[in-house]
Amino acid sequence: MAFNDMRAYLDLIKESGQLKEIDEPLSCEYGKNDLQALMRYLAETDGPGLILNNLVGYNTPEIPVIYNPFGTRERTAMALGETDPLQAKLKHSAILADRSQWHEPVLIDAAKAPCKEEVIEEADISIDKQLPHLWIGQEGSSYVCGAVVVTKDPETGTRNVGWYRLTQLWECRHPTDGSYTERQQKQQLSIFAFWNPPMNHIGLHLAKAKAMGKPLEVAVAKLCDPAVHVAACTGTPFGIDEYAFAGGLRGSPVELVKCDTVDLEVPATAEYVIEGVFQPDADDVTIGWHSNSIGYYDKLQVFPVFDIKRITHRKNPMWYATIEMMPPFDHNYLALMPVEGEILSDLQRKIPEVNDVVVTPNMTYVVQLKVDGANKPHPEFGKFVLHAVWGAAGRWGRTAKIVVVVGPDINPYDLQAVEFAIGSRVQPYEDSIMNQSAQAMVLDPSAVKGPQGFPMTGSQLGIDATIKIPERFSDYAPVSQADPDAVAAIGERLKSVLG
Repeated sequence: MAFNDMRAYLDLIKESGQLKEIDEPLSCEYGKNDLQALMRYLAETDGPGLILNNLVGYNTPEIPVIYNPFGTRERTAMALGETDPLQAKLKHSAILADRSQWHEPVLIDAAKAPCKEEVIEEADISIDKQLPHLWIGQEGSSYVCGAVVVTKDPETGTRNVGWYRLTQLWECRHPTDGSYTERQQKQQLSIFAFWNPPMNHIGLHLAKAKAMGKPLEVAVAKLCDPAVHVAACTGTPFGIDEYAFAGGLRGSPVELVKCDTVDLEVPATAEYVIEGVFQPDADDVTIGWHSNSIGYYDKLQVFPVFDIKRITHRKNPMWYATIEMMPPFDHNYLALMPVEGEILSDLQRKIPEVNDVVVTPNMTYVVQLKVDGANKPHPEFGKFVLHAVWGAAGRWGRTAKIVVVVGPDINPYDLQAVEFAIGSRVQPYEDSIMNQSAQAMVLDPSAVKGPQGFPMTGSQLGIDATIKIPERFSDYAPVSQADPDAVAAIGERLKSVLG
């Protein structure tokens, strides 16, 4: 199923009873809001997506806020037209590996682009009134979430489409008791571009532009067809067009429209488009607190800012808000599926015995094999797979802090089953690998941080939880476990009694 825009996806989850409108007043004010508690409740109950219509302390009450649309693995699968998470992951993995299935994007006329229905010129920009602001938890800023960001390599002109969070500086609490200028608050945005040193693709573009003394144009497209978002957060090789990959995921080309003030293209059905320019001599700004996907507040980070040149949006636009916090949370699963698909695609291309890759909300990587014990192709096969994860293409395998390899009888989605394999098939010293020279996950609070407030290097743990035949044994004790079909059958027989 190809969605034309985010609204079509919302219609689908609404039809399945997984989107509700909430008119109950909820606070989104700094330091005393309801939204973090609401996110935790929804995560703990596999709650539905929400449209929040009555936010207290909200500067644009006429604009409804989408909340928790991707909050389960099932809804994340639905973003790619599936309902089974494994099938969605396999679809992502297969298309990522086969560029013959990709579709180059197509340009449409600006007059036909919904994202250009309303226009705010540079002279009229004052984002305290024109962009929604809401605070969640103890975050010091109101963040722009759910937006893809487009830049071009200043040397080659090659396009990058990434999914990066942006910081609004209006009424932002400065983490070191400093202040932001009126221009920063009303005509600029800061963005999570790790450029010094470069740690993501937009960071590479920005580092090149600064070294060349050139401005870097940027376009922010908020709320697009979900396939665009999935493609944008997949670790494709530097220089590969994520729009073409998104076309493969959706089964048809993504329709783009040219921006007005910058030489960039954005999805024509985005809810909002923000056009801007990074100036080469602009100072970075310090922001904080920021609640991150690991589950901690970053008290201080340093990021670049860009000047806003134009804002366009659809008539009666929608906004999306979320918070990253102790997992799980809303877009947690939408972010994990590309991580899983990226590594699965690379591993299956080289190691056909790999069946699945599951990344938990807390970023533990579980690789399930199709074989175990005497059926493994060679001794120490589990350790071979561990090294393959850390050497996988893309940006996620090399930052996998904890990796566990299990056999086909272990459900990788069931952490109790994974714990069973670790507890009964692992000798800690013999069956583990410690890598002391690894790239740290960029938000890991346990690794040493650099001057920009994020870590660069750390260590990794790999656990081979396969059965050690032939490494140590010639046979192994059989597992005492009920057949899953028999479990389902007895449950059906006793349903009237057990409820």
